[in-house]
Amino acid sequence: MFFSACFRALSAGKKTALAAVFVALSVVVNCFSIDVGTSNKIAFTYAVCFYAGYLLGAVPAFFVAFLGDALGYLLNPQGVFWLFGVTLGVYAVIMGAVMNAPLGRGRGAPYLRAVVALVLGYVLVTVVLNSVVNYWYARIFFWDGIPKKTFLVYLGGRLAFQSIVYAVNFAVCLALLPAAVGFSRRGRKGSRAAPHEDVH
Repeated sequence: MFFSACFRALSAGKKTALAAVFVALSVVVNCFSIDVGTSNKIAFTYAVCFYAGYLLGAVPAFFVAFLGDALGYLLNPQGVFWLFGVTLGVYAVIMGAVMNAPLGRGRGAPYLRAVVALVLGYVLVTVVLNSVVNYWYARIFFWDGIPKKTFLVYLGGRLAFQSIVYAVNFAVCLALLPAAVGFSRRGRKGSRAAPHEDVH
């Protein structure tokens, strides 16, 4: 759960290389994300965090998300850097924990875990955590400390847009999942599969 079976089966050099690839992907999607207003963003950071969580595990995925966000900001600074690397890290931990949990068996198991992980990520991070952070971000940096909207009014407006972005990330995660499952299986070759891993 903290480290995926695929990640544990790799040599130290391959672990480093795979983690570096995900950090680089995270940096790229952060650099090319598009801010829409003060509280919304079009980006595929969730998809990168999902696959980092699945293939690396919860702990490495946290650092992938955090470093990707921090380095992405350094390379393409926009606005004020705040807690978003941490919230992305929390999201990656959720993805890693659920995607490597003993939930389901057989060919449909990865999809079951993916749906559970992505729904949890949406509710806990997009709806709750990121919305709270974004609300205070807007209040401090754009509203001069004065709450121009109540949190619930702000939340409704934000989710109307952000839910569409999340739905696109959700679709990308499910569409590319077969390739990730195949990669994970090949990475585990030579090591004993954990009891919860997919059986074919």
